[in-house]
Amino acid sequence: MIVNYMEEIVQNYLNSTLRTDPAYKDTCKCLSCTEDMMAKALNNLKPYYITTKKGEIFAEYSSLETQHQAEVITEVIKAIEFVSKNKKHQ
Repeated sequence: MIVNYMEEIVQNYLNSTLRTDPAYKDTCKCLSCTEDMMAKALNNLKPYYITTKKGEIFAEYSSLETQHQAEVITEVIKAIEFVSKNKKHQ
């Protein structure tokens, strides 16, 4: 099975940010908005495909690199702010 490991990284960071960052306590967390946030962030990040458990372990290690982490954080924050200002619902 081929998996874009970047989806897991983004989802974990997005969920953590929405749950714990006081700046986003009033941000809509419905499924539609969180999926839009995920899609927006993922469209601006390089995919990271893996096929094996060994690949997952390597991907997890690689995701901890400071530069890589900074890129993910930046794109997730931009996505949260964009979707919050451009919700598909009221």
